[in-house]
Amino acid sequence: MGNVINGTTDAAKDIKAVFFDIDGTLVSFATHTVPDSARRAIGRLRERGIKVFISTGRLLRHTEVVRDIEVDGYVTVNGSYCVTREGETIFERSFPHETVERVFRLCSEIGFQAAVMTHENIYVDRLSERVLAIAEMIHIMPEVADLRRVASENPVLQVCPYVGEEIERIIMPQLPECVGTRWVPTFMDVNMRGTDKSVGARKVMEYYGLSMSEAMAFGDGGNDIPIVRDAAVGVAMGNACSELKAAADYVSASVDEDGVSRALEHFGLI
Repeated sequence: MGNVINGTTDAAKDIKAVFFDIDGTLVSFATHTVPDSARRAIGRLRERGIKVFISTGRLLRHTEVVRDIEVDGYVTVNGSYCVTREGETIFERSFPHETVERVFRLCSEIGFQAAVMTHENIYVDRLSERVLAIAEMIHIMPEVADLRRVASENPVLQVCPYVGEEIERIIMPQLPECVGTRWVPTFMDVNMRGTDKSVGARKVMEYYGLSMSEAMAFGDGGNDIPIVRDAAVGVAMGNACSELKAAADYVSASVDEDGVSRALEHFGLI
């Protein structure tokens, strides 16, 4: 991270790329839209020749909420699938079938649901109250399907148990090859160990001949901690979780209070 001096950082002058999370960072949980201030700010970044990337836990197909914003590429599914604006794959990592099957076995033994994310969609075995609550929060409804069939026919990029921290402490030791992060108390993202938004961002920066010492990253959830921590300048939104705020160089206002544009102005990037 950069050195914070009177609320500024020396690293900001060398920034050549900025990574933005979607939910809770670019997109408001209240309005499900991108504030006009953030749209204008991103336009000004690109006018200055600074590259702009989306960094999200969403699937690429579910980034349509920001598709009218011109960006240079996407880090999706928490780093499991990274592509250029034109759709060229930069990096991809999926789950071994044995790991997915172990997740299914834990679901049955312990009694919780888990979503399966492939390139095509998010799949669940039923639309329970907890599933519907998360779907409403992010404005994405998963598809009900036979999860074993889905996993046998498609690469699984991420699994998402609908569990709290108590169940998380039980299941994660049984998935040692995986790492879990969360952005709400009732749901978590599980990826293969060694895969996160920071790893994805690093792959993207290398593709363009850049380094993380030239990157700024914005986020609000636990899955943003690696990229916010490892970027030269890490920004936590005002609505971010306490763990992310502690990892960030700078805490801005919330997404609904123009946090993106205010942070970029603070660092002199727009």
